Amino acid sequence: MMLDFLNWSVQELLDKAAAPAPEPGGGGVSAIAAGLGSGMLTMVARITADSPKYKDVEREVRQLIVSLEKNTETLKSLARQDVEAYNNFMAALALPKDTPEEKALREEKKQQAAKLSAEVPMEIARTCLANLKAAASLAAIGSKPAISDVGVGAYLLEACLKSALLMVDANLAYINDQQFTHELLREKEILVFEAQKTCQTALERVRSRMK
Repeated sequence: MMLDFLNWSVQELLDKAAAPAPEPGGGGVSAIAAGLGSGMLTMVARITADSPKYKDVEREVRQLIVSLEKNTETLKSLARQDVEAYNNFMAALALPKDTPEEKALREEKKQQAAKLSAEVPMEIARTCLANLKAAASLAAIGSKPAISDVGVGAYLLEACLKSALLMVDANLAYINDQQFTHELLREKEILVFEAQKTCQTALERVRSRMK
């Protein structure tokens, strides 16, 4: 049964996350928390776009809003996909393995599900990086009274990127395709490097404008 945790209250979400059950798991929670970080950015961008004081950057900021809103919807979808991927993996493990044919089919389904379970949090991380780049841009031009919230969003997005990548690691252990694993590990290194660099840029800009 699909968990529709995007429609839960905040209290329900916190209670379910703390419950002794596998879902919502690390990938879904990373996506949801990234959505909150993205929300901070979108809020500051909207304040900026609606302020006459920032008329000269309104067009650029509104483009950021479009991108942030699109990516936030992607994060919502990925949170759901993370649950589906987990369910698919558990269903593969539950397949019979009494005959050679059954064992082969089970392993095939298991490999497919494991790859999906790694790809979903990888996409969460990619989306976090996209919004981190928006944070760096917004930090330079966003409404000064709200600029600290850009820093909050940047910190959250970097943390969510790294936590999503930890879930990638957890699933790579089940994958036999070495080329697939190598490609994800290589991209993982790039994502972490870019995230740290971009978050640092965003925070430097935020702190300079908080003075």
